[in-house]
Amino acid sequence: MAADRTESRFFTVDPDVQIHFWDRGQGDAIVFVPGLTFSGEIFKEQVEHFGRDHRVIAVDPRGQGLSTKTVHGNDYVTHGADLIKLTRGLGLENVVLVGWSTGNLEVWSYLEQAGYDSVRGAVTIDMSPLPLSWDPAWWTEGTPQELSEIASRTLTNPESAEGFWSDYLTQVMMQRKLEPAEYEYLMDMSRRTPWWVAHELFCNAIFSNYLEVAQTAAKRIPTLMYIAEHWADIAEPFCHRQFPETPTYVMGGHLMAYEYPEKFDARLEEFLAGIE
Repeated sequence: MAADRTESRFFTVDPDVQIHFWDRGQGDAIVFVPGLTFSGEIFKEQVEHFGRDHRVIAVDPRGQGLSTKTVHGNDYVTHGADLIKLTRGLGLENVVLVGWSTGNLEVWSYLEQAGYDSVRGAVTIDMSPLPLSWDPAWWTEGTPQELSEIASRTLTNPESAEGFWSDYLTQVMMQRKLEPAEYEYLMDMSRRTPWWVAHELFCNAIFSNYLEVAQTAAKRIPTLMYIAEHWADIAEPFCHRQFPETPTYVMGGHLMAYEYPEKFDARLEEFLAGIE
């Protein structure tokens, strides 16, 4: 492992299952976990920035990026277990976990399985620990009807799944208009996850409930939640009610760390300084 360059590496978590990750730097570890269909490559700027003073790992979860695609384990309990095996196998110390979108579920799954004392802090980016609820006052990924439509009709074949991710990228993730080359770069990253894996993970994510874990983490360890501007009026009050000890930071769209890296990194630096 080189301190001055980013390395592409693999770690075996189960027989015939390898997790790919990007590795840079030395010292206390920060582990970045991307959202559904994305690669740890999406955190390239953060890997380079924080890799100056920390060891930084950016993971491709099972089924995503260059990691193994399997017909089993496409759920967030398994993803959390994979992350535990990876961090322990690499001998990472004083770990801060940073999850984005469904990567939050992996962070909370990790804490539920490994315990809260296993990490130095947990940062979650723009996804509720309870993605589905009939209560309109709760921060969710959509109404039950909308989520049912996505699960039962949209993510059920390559063509409609492609359209869904394209719309989500351009209408929710990014606040600026993407140039064609950048659009293709991000879509190609998403395409590395087969549509059937994305469907399994989406359904498992929607029915996940890590609210109690998020509440316990807020009391036990340093935490931080980033929230996108487009739903801050619902998401921020929800977080303040459900886990008031966790500070919130509103900025950008869903893909804020990629679109606004300097602002994102500055807030994360502030968080890290507060726990060192």
